[in-house]
Amino acid sequence: MDTPGVFLNLAIALGVGMLVGLQREKSGSELAGVRTFPLITMLGAMLVVVSQRLFPAEADAAAWPTAVVLAAGLIAMALVVLTGNLIRPGVLHPGAVHDREPHGLTTEVAILVMFVVGAMIGAGMRAEGVAIGAGTAVLLYLKPSLRRFTSALSDDDVRAIMQFAAISLIVLPVVPDRAIGPFNAINPYKLWLMVVLVTGVSLSGYVALRIFGPRAGLMLGGLLGGLVSSTATTVSYARLARTSPALTHSCAAAIAIACAVMGARMMVLVWLVARERAGELLPGLGAFLLALLLPALVGAAFSRMSRHTDDAEPDAQKQTRNPTELKTALVFAVIYALVLVLMTSGKQSLGNAGMFVIAALSGVADMDAITLSSAGLVSRGELSVSVAVRAILIAAVVNTLFKLAMAWSIGGSRLGRQIALYFAAPLAVGALVVAGMFPLAG
Repeated sequence: MDTPGVFLNLAIALGVGMLVGLQREKSGSELAGVRTFPLITMLGAMLVVVSQRLFPAEADAAAWPTAVVLAAGLIAMALVVLTGNLIRPGVLHPGAVHDREPHGLTTEVAILVMFVVGAMIGAGMRAEGVAIGAGTAVLLYLKPSLRRFTSALSDDDVRAIMQFAAISLIVLPVVPDRAIGPFNAINPYKLWLMVVLVTGVSLSGYVALRIFGPRAGLMLGGLLGGLVSSTATTVSYARLARTSPALTHSCAAAIAIACAVMGARMMVLVWLVARERAGELLPGLGAFLLALLLPALVGAAFSRMSRHTDDAEPDAQKQTRNPTELKTALVFAVIYALVLVLMTSGKQSLGNAGMFVIAALSGVADMDAITLSSAGLVSRGELSVSVAVRAILIAAVVNTLFKLAMAWSIGGSRLGRQIALYFAAPLAVGALVVAGMFPLAG
């Protein structure tokens, strides 16, 4: 590496180290602060530079001396950290300091991480080193927020997170990646990847709903509930409207918000699965989302809730299942695989009409399966954009009508009429796109 490149790497190491050191200095660390951390990262970078100069890259075994030098530097840094801790007040002479908070290992571990970050930058891995260093600084800075977050988690929330880790980090890597089943329509790896994707999106709303709980209020409850399951949210708020008629208008607005979140979730899934065709797929779906969102926002803005309404909370948590439970994940996997096979076979044997019937039937039970399967077929070039958009919107229209029927039957005619007003625009837009009268279906 030329001299300007070396100086650039050292400057980057200095800056990243100063970022972490600033946070440690602000937090009152006695071991290392705004001066020590930059020195540590520069030391890591300098060791790499020196070892590369002493052992040029032309040598076949050049990597081994560099590794030995870095290992020796890391051991030396660990010894420095140990020495720094031993000479701190209250360590060698415990009676010298009283009422001191228990000392953790955060700064010590950060020192070792930043030494390696400096070595990465010295080796030319600038982007990676900067990303890790900045991430370390952010993680250290978020300590109070992370503590509040973890204290708000219940045992059920932690179990949900662990279950998601199991299905994504343990199950997914061992699933075979090859086409099997009827019409070779199913790839087990991609099938489970879609399960991970959907449960991950749902998990974020599930945990947030658990954390906020009764403090969420109606509108935020509708937002978070829609992220997990707009159908369960509709049932919850419909029951609240029946038991508390004064909250009917607010419950209707919350249901509309939940359904708008369903529309946004639908677009996000399409973008993730068929990113290269998103510019063709999203306009028609976006028109449906906009028709859902605008009435919901207007209803939320003009909802005149009484003082006790802010604390009203339906039994959304009882209605919402943990989306990471293996049973729930397997049920979705079966539904998704079935829809995928039916759509593939329907395309070959029945044409577009058969696919539209399958989409309508799928929309009653689940929007994620038809959305993912349609977008996946478009991504593989097995389905046109126009047919995919129409299939997804047919399912969305059927799903919206199904929620309207549930709200009307559970919450009463007053709630049903208000929900019908919220859903009139999206149903009309969906019908226009499906009929080909709205030029957004590709």
